Amino acid sequence: MFGSSGSPKDTDNGFDKMSSDTKADVAADSESNKSDSKALTPSQSREETSPSGERKRRSSGVARARDMLSNAKQSLNFSSSSSPESKQDKYATPMQKLGRTDPALSVPQGSLNNSAGESVPGPRSTFRVGVTEDRNKKCRRTMEDTHAYLYNFLSTPAPAIGAESGKVSTETDQTTSSQEVVETDNGYFAIFDGHAGTFAADWCGKKVHVLLEDIIRKNPNTPIPELLDQTFTTVDQQLEKLPLKNSGCTAVIAVLRWEDRIPNSQSATGSTAIAPATVAAIKAASDSESGPTESADPAQQSAVATQSEAKLREAASRQRVLYTANVGDARIVLCRNGKALRLSYDHKGSDENEGKRIAGAGGLILNNRVNGVLAVTRALGDAYMKDLVTGHPYTTETVIQPDIDEFLILACDGLWDVCLDQEAVDLIRSVHDPQQASKMLVEHALSRFSTDNLSCMVVRFDSQRVQQTVDRQTEPIGVEGDPITERGNISEADAIVLQQKEKLEGTGQLQDRLPSNIVETVAEDEEPGPELNAAAVEAARRDRKPEPSEVAPDGGAPSSQ
Repeated sequence: MFGSSGSPKDTDNGFDKMSSDTKADVAADSESNKSDSKALTPSQSREETSPSGERKRRSSGVARARDMLSNAKQSLNFSSSSSPESKQDKYATPMQKLGRTDPALSVPQGSLNNSAGESVPGPRSTFRVGVTEDRNKKCRRTMEDTHAYLYNFLSTPAPAIGAESGKVSTETDQTTSSQEVVETDNGYFAIFDGHAGTFAADWCGKKVHVLLEDIIRKNPNTPIPELLDQTFTTVDQQLEKLPLKNSGCTAVIAVLRWEDRIPNSQSATGSTAIAPATVAAIKAASDSESGPTESADPAQQSAVATQSEAKLREAASRQRVLYTANVGDARIVLCRNGKALRLSYDHKGSDENEGKRIAGAGGLILNNRVNGVLAVTRALGDAYMKDLVTGHPYTTETVIQPDIDEFLILACDGLWDVCLDQEAVDLIRSVHDPQQASKMLVEHALSRFSTDNLSCMVVRFDSQRVQQTVDRQTEPIGVEGDPITERGNISEADAIVLQQKEKLEGTGQLQDRLPSNIVETVAEDEEPGPELNAAAVEAARRDRKPEPSEVAPDGGAPSSQ
């Protein structure tokens, strides 16, 4: 039910061919010896029993053995050369095998073991990233965490109105690695904590930012929290189609970007991004002029759109906005004026709200685990129990205040199991080097006897430079249409992937699809998923006390109708 490692596929290793060939040779030699023996004269028989005859037989036997060995070698060589799986395939990881059809999966690790590839700050960067990871070898045999970050994530799209919206999704199809990367000062940060193997976490480290950029391009007017949810759903759908289905991971993602925003008293942040606001304003203006049921002509719609966007841009201001999304118990904390502000939600079996959701979906929390198996109630992957362990994330939207917002901490539960949010903030607040700060947090967790893998990312803001951009003291950056965007026309993520694609094409390794035998070996490499203790779950179902809402008014069992 929960999947298991497949049995190794029977392969033709050449020994069957060898045995059939050599059996025929041995049989022929045997018959020949019998017939020769019958025709021997007494003198010949005495000669064969003499020492010289013994040497002849030994020499003949050695020759036959040499021929048999030669035939066997030829058979083995033929078998190995004709097998679709080469030696390189045999020792490649599942990610390396799948990377031959998807260049994003074969992008080399960057500095600080960055799964997104090599990403460095540019001249206009207003933040710095530091990452430290530790397998925790005293407690863990393998490292199942991955992380990724980008200094120049996708430019914030301008509002797409009418016919323009159809052009957005095809822009990146025409790019090449020879184009210049746009410096955006928009950041992407992520940590993935794997379970039941490293595959899901490794895959997410290579692919989530690529998928998110593509979804943002295709939906420039949609609020980012909705697009983050859509991205997580897409990740689950793609992981389910891959050969390895038992692996899963928790995830915490942050997107830090520049936006033109307009005041909005109904928004929790006090403002709204201009793209969705423009669409809403155009719709309201069109409805007031032509009525909600009538369709205005294209010329009128264009005029209304232009006027509405112009009015909004007059009222808009450039702001720094942080979006977060998480599933599971990886966590993100913002240091605001020295205070820890948690921007994630721990999806655990011990959480009352998550327990009710699991029960409503037909599952059960046993020993703080979903059906007694998984400790987290939300994750990416885990296809074998996706009906219970959803991939829909908890999302937040925060406008960064340059004068009081100092840094971010993203970390897996290996840190948070032994360290409070405020404790982590206090520990590194005076450390301005993010790399040193991340190292201190990991060492602190180890000193507290954390028993899990450890991954910690610290993003330190340059408050002065952020304030200068907000106050328009420097050239605007990060939004499509800014002068700086004209100096480049490809995102950093696209450039990294396209460079890898050209490399694979140059070496002849890029394939349209994997051979079926390679797909089978990928599936055979999968680690088994956690085993469900069916008896324990059934006993827990019998012993479970009904919720108050499940009890009938008279104290009896609720009606089944």
